[in-house]
Amino acid sequence: MTRRLAPYALAIGGVIAVTAAIGLITSLASVPGLSAIYLLVVLWLGARWGRGPAVAGSIAAFLLYDFFFVPPVGTFTVRGPAEVLELIVLLAVALVTSQLAASLRRTRGGAEALARESRALYELATAALRSPEVTVALTMLSRRATELRSISRFSLVAVDSGHPSVLAGGEVSLEELKQAAWCHENGRPVGIAVRDGELKLMRTHPEAQSTPAYLPLASGVAVVGIEPATAAPDDLRMLTALIGLADLLLDRRRAALETERARGFEASDRLKAAILSSLSHELKSPIASLRAGLTALAAPQAGLLPEQRQLLIDLDGQATRLDRMVGDMLALSRLEAGVQLDKEPHRFADLVGSAVRQLRAELAGHDLAISVPDDLPPVEVDEMQVGRVLTNLLENALEWAPSQGAIEVGAAARNGVVEAWIENDGPPIATGDLDRVFDTFWTRRARGSGLGLAICKRVVEAHGGRISVENRRRGPRFTFTLPLAPITVAL
Repeated sequence: MTRRLAPYALAIGGVIAVTAAIGLITSLASVPGLSAIYLLVVLWLGARWGRGPAVAGSIAAFLLYDFFFVPPVGTFTVRGPAEVLELIVLLAVALVTSQLAASLRRTRGGAEALARESRALYELATAALRSPEVTVALTMLSRRATELRSISRFSLVAVDSGHPSVLAGGEVSLEELKQAAWCHENGRPVGIAVRDGELKLMRTHPEAQSTPAYLPLASGVAVVGIEPATAAPDDLRMLTALIGLADLLLDRRRAALETERARGFEASDRLKAAILSSLSHELKSPIASLRAGLTALAAPQAGLLPEQRQLLIDLDGQATRLDRMVGDMLALSRLEAGVQLDKEPHRFADLVGSAVRQLRAELAGHDLAISVPDDLPPVEVDEMQVGRVLTNLLENALEWAPSQGAIEVGAAARNGVVEAWIENDGPPIATGDLDRVFDTFWTRRARGSGLGLAICKRVVEAHGGRISVENRRRGPRFTFTLPLAPITVAL
């Protein structure tokens, strides 16, 4: 109470002191316009304490000046418009000055508050970004958010592959975790939203104020308990900055997790490639010896019975299949290791002819159509590797084409590359499997290794091309592209 009345007491005291000074001056000499001294007091009061003390000082100044210096002295009689104008001027000065001073104080107060917020946020952001542990930094943000007057709780939930988990802040119930996961999956906030860099409250029902608000971020969700009645603009501004910083830290955590996961996959791939390469090299020689022995035993000179010879022929077929599988594993490991390709210009028709001759016995019962133009430009490829692609694709077509079914091999020059395709009659590939057929070890066959199409993909991509599969009316079609050989001009 005393602090509130002190400015008014100073206003009255100051006016009395000015009145005494004017009285002293007039006793010594006749000086006109001494009432203007009161304006200095009123200006000072308005700038220092605002409207109330300034108005009180202006009224007191008018009354004291009228009582002591305006004839008839000793009365409060106001004679003429000049004295009324003097009072109006004093009051106007008091009001205008106090209004300007109040506006200045508000502006200065807002600037000081904003500076304090910026300094605090800078210090917090610096400490959070320097922290090696993201969870520690997020905990710092959550603690700072709950220090705001209108924030009762603040939690940060990470959503990894659809699974929510609390990283920082207070406890979050199972139902709240489900709601957070839903908000992140659908990208829809509940209760609050950030629009044009400002936090907006979206409460529609009074009972909803007891439930937390959810704001989806790039890699998680902010769960905020906020009281709209006490939500000051300063609090909302600071909360917006904290949420933005939390979003940045959650992104940093996601990037670190993805990097770590990629390193794990890379290490796994290296180990797998090393094992495949080692096994392939180690198995090549024993399998070659086994096949040589089986071939010798199956010869007529061995003197075996017909059923024994048939058994050896079947065993040789299985050994051949095993040799082919080991060869595929070795080829795949070399391709994944980035082996250099021996590229030379080749006619695509010659490459197709070599693959067809290799499988002529298997293709004998099928209607094979080759559609390769005679004027097709040559391709610059590794003959052995592209031959493996054609062989694998033809074997795949043979596997699924019905007896006497048609198989088509075609090629055409399009958009600066040679686009080739192999299509066969047969059942379509399931829609969900179209993107998986080129994965390593994936196969639709009960006895397949799942390496043939994977090798095709690696070889085509090593040549800078692309390979895909689609279902057409007659059956699946595999399409791949190969680079054209550069044109040489004779000088």
